[in-house]
Parts: sequence; structure tokens; C-alpha cells
Amino acid sequence: MAHITLKPSKKIKIKIDPKELTDIKIPEDSKTFIREYMTSEKLSDDHDLDIMVILEDRITFGFDYMFEKTKRLVIEINPVTVFYSNAIMSSGMLHHYRNSFLSQSQEISQIGKANATVELNHAGFYFQLAINCTINLQAALESFANRIIPENYQYQDKLGNPINPTVAYKLYNALPKVKSIDFQQNKHRKFNAVIDKLIKLRNDIIHLKPTGETNTGYKGVYRDLLNFDFAKAILAVKTFINYYEPALIEECSCGNDYYFYPRQKD
Repeated sequence: MAHITLKPSKKIKIKIDPKELTDIKIPEDSKTFIREYMTSEKLSDDHDLDIMVILEDRITFGFDYMFEKTKRLVIEINPVTVFYSNAIMSSGMLHHYRNSFLSQSQEISQIGKANATVELNHAGFYFQLAINCTINLQAALESFANRIIPENYQYQDKLGNPINPTVAYKLYNALPKVKSIDFQQNKHRKFNAVIDKLIKLRNDIIHLKPTGETNTGYKGVYRDLLNFDFAKAILAVKTFINYYEPALIEECSCGNDYYFYPRQKD
């Protein structure tokens, strides 16, 4: 999959010509406020204001940031697209490094023989990219759910008791109720198993600790990363998100692919 288009956190389509707004008379107290704002180090938050940006066909929003003593405009990007983009860029070289280090890894039967070598770099590159991809895919799902589910939503178990929701609960229980449509009842339900495996793998990584009385206490997670089908997970996450918010995740039309590529010395 090609890299995706990053989206603003909020966008409102308009049908007016922004040039028409130049004819609006600005009150004197507003002009005074603007002058004071531009010459001070106070940010828009200090005035309980948002920054609205009017473009030809839409309105979007951003925030100010002090850089080298000058206020700069930063358009607020939807974090769902940032996380998903990171996952895509991490996935590009996964197949290459997996095959590269496994094909070059020493055969068990050759251990201890002359000229045997141990190469860590390609294995390290694979696991770095695989972990990045896993964490960012899950973050895309969770940030999407948190964005849609109201802050005052009452998370409850079947008996009506308050609960601390898991990511799966947000995706499969709260989100369908808020949106009044259910991904699990759709033809895409087949993706649920992949999403469940993704969430479990991410949790295993985040809460990683050696298991058992062994010198290789992390091999379980590493094997899971080698076995995990990242292509299916990428498709599942995209399908899930776009089911509830169509076209939020879409490929860039430029036709170029961008991937994270570990830099190596010549």
C-alpha cells in the first residue's frame, strides 16, 4: 500500500468565496485585540480561542506555536492518520528484512562449526520495524475510537456497573452504539480476528517482560512478530476505520511510496 494522505483533525466544507470576507468591517475592539495578540507571547489558548483557517473550499483549524520568538501556525493533523501513516512506512521493508535475516541465519546443525557468524543487524531492523508497525496500527484504532466516543460516555458491563474499558470494548461495544452501525454485523466481520491478534500483540509488547525460567524469555513475542500477518492487519485496520468514517484512510494520489529504511554504513 502506498503512503496515505494526512488529514486535518477537523474540516468543514464551504461554498463561499473567502475573498468576500475581506469586505466585512472589523470592529475596532477586534483590531485592538489582534494587535495585542500579535505583539505578545501569549498563545491563543490563553484567550480561550481557536485558530480558524479559511481556504478556497473548506475551513480547517490549527494552533499557534512560538518558534524563534515568532508565532507560527500549525494545522492540527488527525492523529489517526499520523499513526496509520507511521504503520505503513514501517511495513514497507518488513518482508525484505524478515527474509534477509532468516535466510542468512545460521542453521542449527551448523552451530559450533568453523567460520560460523552471528549477524544481529537485519534481525534488529526487522523487529524494530515490526514493533513500530504493531504499536502504530493499534494506536490508530484506539485514537479513532477515543475521537468518536463522547467524553461523557458511560462504560458499563452487562449488569450496568461502571467499568474501565479495554480497547476491544471501545471498538466492539461502545463505537457501534455511538455510530448506530456495527462493523461486526457487516461482511467485514472476518477482520475481527486479525484486529484481536493485533491488540494482543501490542499489549504483549508494551507490557513486555521475560517469561519463565529460561535464558530466552522474550522468544514468544519475537516468534509472534515473525508469524504475524502485517499485510492483513494493515487492511483490517483501514477497513474498520473507513467503515465508521468513510475515506478517512486513503492512499496519496502522488503515486510514490515512502518507507522507513534503517540507514547502514557503506
